[in-house]
Amino acid sequence: MYAIRLELVPPPVEDGCPETAGAAPVRTALLRLRLDGARVCHARVRAVRLRAGVDGLAAVCFLTASSLLAAELALRAGAARLVGPDGPLAGWSVERCEADPWIALGLWQDSARS
Repeated sequence: MYAIRLELVPPPVEDGCPETAGAAPVRTALLRLRLDGARVCHARVRAVRLRAGVDGLAAVCFLTASSLLAAELALRAGAARLVGPDGPLAGWSVERCEADPWIALGLWQDSARS
């Protein structure tokens, strides 16, 4: 099982307030993604401030796949479909979709202590 971090940014609207989507519907969409050679088994999603002035959704997806790279590539393709013109998050953008280095290296216990 591989942990992949995903950050999603909503599109700005004319009055300056970003469009919002709840973490629960996005988690459900991630769990239902059809991925080539991988499967999302568990996802944690929450609303966060990604950087100064930009709110969005951060997720950690746990996938089964043949390798870490296969999991990362499969989720990138799936996330692109989520934010694509016909996806449930059309207009959103994928800010990050990459392996979580702390979990991938087995150092998650060290990061929890700091």
